Amino acid sequence: MLKNILIEIEYDGTNYFGWQIQNKKLLAAPLQKRAGRRPPLKKENVKTLQGELEKALKRLFKKSIRVYSAGRTDKGVHASGQCVNFKVSTEIPLKNIKKALNTFLPKDIYVRRIKKAPLNFHCRFSAKSKVYRYIIINKRNFSVFMRNYSWHIDRKVNLSAMRKAIPRIIGKRDFACFAKQASVYKSCVRVLKSISIRKRGSYIYIDMEASGFLRNMARNIVSFLVMIGIGQISQKDISRIIKRRIRYTNNPAPPGGLYLMKVNYE
Repeated sequence: MLKNILIEIEYDGTNYFGWQIQNKKLLAAPLQKRAGRRPPLKKENVKTLQGELEKALKRLFKKSIRVYSAGRTDKGVHASGQCVNFKVSTEIPLKNIKKALNTFLPKDIYVRRIKKAPLNFHCRFSAKSKVYRYIIINKRNFSVFMRNYSWHIDRKVNLSAMRKAIPRIIGKRDFACFAKQASVYKSCVRVLKSISIRKRGSYIYIDMEASGFLRNMARNIVSFLVMIGIGQISQKDISRIIKRRIRYTNNPAPPGGLYLMKVNYE
């Protein structure tokens, strides 16, 4: 009997080339000058989160199974609530599937929950919103232990100025100014439902919920807010930048500080 299985996973994205399976072309050897020609290009599979999950599923079900995620996180980005669905004909109990996957998966990927979903459910297209968190360490001294899990900023950041900017950023807007390669999208209009900024000790947490995120949108919004907080962008320029009336170049915050926290469904 065909089942549509939904799993919620968490992962440390440090050692992965992002979520999506892809091939990376590398030169097989240095240029052969005397031969007057280039050596052939060799395709080498790079390690991805999707690839590791599909390998575990193939080991369990003895056949290739395609998985669909709620979002394609970039290289170095983490997740505590990524949602993935796949279809398979099986009579294996869900709890046994979860146990087997956590046995076969690397230790930096873990299946937290598993359940049966309707056959027409799709993790990406059925999602109503996604919640991302960004973590900043705001103190003088650098922590080597947090270098892959946060953004270290050693100068004073004005959180009041950052919070004051939030009403001008949230809402239904064209977020092309915060997208990587905005031209590839049919529309860059998204609904940014909320942004919250809080500080606990040396840690600054920026939480964002939106109907969907363009590529690099979350990290670009974080860096934009930080530039406001350190005085590089004035309050009067915020709306003009978002509406692309003045020139602005994106400089996304480091990927290690970003976490996909939750995907909301009806």
